[in-house]
Amino acid sequence: MSLKKFFSLFFIFIFSFLLISYIFIYKFLEFGFLSLKKEEAKKVISKVEFYFQKELDKLHNLTKDWAAWDEAYLFMQNKQPYFIKSNIIPETYLNLKIDLLLYTYLNGGIKAGGLFNKENKKIYINKEILHLVKSTLEKFSKKNQYNYKKLIIFINKPFILAVYPVLRSDFTGVPKGYLFMGKFLTSEELDTVANLFNIKELKILKSDKPSPEINFIKVDLKEVILEKTWFLNDQALKLRMGYIVVGESLIRSFIFYVVITQISLLLIFAIMVSFLIDKHILKPLLKLLKEIDQVKNKEKTRLSLEYNTKEYENLAKVINKFLEDISIRENIYKTVAEKTENLIILFDKERNIIFQNTNTKIYFNSEELKSFINKFLEEAKGLNFSEGKLKINEISFKNYWFNFQVIKVFKDLYLLIGQNITELKLKEDALFRMATHDFLTDLYNRRYLEDVLQRIAAASKRGEKFVLLFIDCNDLKKINDLYGHLVGDEVLKSVAKAIKENIRKEDLASRWGGDEFVVILNHCDKNTGIKIAERIISNLESSEIKTDFAKIKPSVSIGLVEIDETKEINEILNLADKLSYKSKETGKIEYD
Repeated sequence: MSLKKFFSLFFIFIFSFLLISYIFIYKFLEFGFLSLKKEEAKKVISKVEFYFQKELDKLHNLTKDWAAWDEAYLFMQNKQPYFIKSNIIPETYLNLKIDLLLYTYLNGGIKAGGLFNKENKKIYINKEILHLVKSTLEKFSKKNQYNYKKLIIFINKPFILAVYPVLRSDFTGVPKGYLFMGKFLTSEELDTVANLFNIKELKILKSDKPSPEINFIKVDLKEVILEKTWFLNDQALKLRMGYIVVGESLIRSFIFYVVITQISLLLIFAIMVSFLIDKHILKPLLKLLKEIDQVKNKEKTRLSLEYNTKEYENLAKVINKFLEDISIRENIYKTVAEKTENLIILFDKERNIIFQNTNTKIYFNSEELKSFINKFLEEAKGLNFSEGKLKINEISFKNYWFNFQVIKVFKDLYLLIGQNITELKLKEDALFRMATHDFLTDLYNRRYLEDVLQRIAAASKRGEKFVLLFIDCNDLKKINDLYGHLVGDEVLKSVAKAIKENIRKEDLASRWGGDEFVVILNHCDKNTGIKIAERIISNLESSEIKTDFAKIKPSVSIGLVEIDETKEINEILNLADKLSYKSKETGKIEYD
């Protein structure tokens, strides 16, 4: 017998049995079901009350935030003239999803705000608002003024209202007035609440009942209609609700009354079903799972086809076909991976390495490869896969540089493809150095410094401190004329060496041109800059260049300028240049 035929007969039998059973017990359930529906309707009322209480709390917290606010506190004292234009605007009502935003004095006088008309985007005051303010403030006491929130009927509509005194942001100070916030409960919002609790009808109405009670207007198997007076503990409100209860869940509560009569039949039925399921489903399934584990552990390469149902036999054939296809593809992929010059690594989310090609072993041993994958995943953290792929450029490891692409080939399984770009990276670094450094002194060149100066100008406007040293070699032309340009070059190198040895790591030195150097001292004031300049001069005084004809002592003139937001870069450079010329005359460091 096939599984399809077996389960068809099985479900026909189950359906017939259940149908007869439920027809038999239906009459026993009806009375209890109606009683349970009433109780469930009462629970729904409690949930609805809790929901609206939460809405009151939300509005009260919002009112509290807007009332205990320094700007509002100043506004109520006429010390914040732009408060209305900035805050009491249509966008505020729309963003906060409210209909009333009103600041009043302690005596109820209107300061600013009002009701918001969503159709014409106008904020207005009417007599109903004035009456609402007056009647609300009459109910105030020292106890409730900090916790006033109510659901009322306002302009014939349900309306959530919250009031809070205007205080400083730290909730201190003498109250300067009150903030009224409110929102209408529209029919759409009430419908949303009704749908949330599976309620057919939901209305909030005025009430004049002297005591709280629940009146059931209609109760049958289709719906329950009731009224709850003193809604939210307010004797002026009542809730009318039409509630639809799903009967099936309640009927199950009464099955206990018929379980005893059915136990004997169910036991016999269970034994028969268990025997059939064990023979035709469980044993073949366990055999299939065992063989799949053997294939997984490489104990065998395919499944047997000895099953007593056609479905399991066909399933085993399909699995065997998949295994053959996987084996062929695996051999193809391994061959391609071994032929490529790239690094190929397959790993899972636990960072277990499933496959690596031979080329990977040239660069990493097993421990180094695990360390590299950990480093790669750390650098990739926070990046998102786009269409299952992620590219990360220029990762360094063991003096090598790589570009990588990681592909999510399956859930929690990743393929890492790497390209060695070390040689290209070294060439790029060399080209960058040639483009940014002076070949003679190995300091940064003028072009690079000009770019840096633009960034420094922007940083100085943010309050960061910098000092610029303009250094001019003394008598370089005379040295070139007397001893030749090679000796002059040695003088320039000696000056560059003195600069490098006496500035800090965060400072930047450059050859500005000819016999001129410019040094930028980061996060530095004038006094520190003078000390660094003095060290450079002292270093040069102790140095000496020997030639065949004479011993030359290099010397420099230094102009120092503090960089701040009041000066432009060209102005700073011109001033420093002039100060360096003045230094030639005075023989000492000159600064502005």
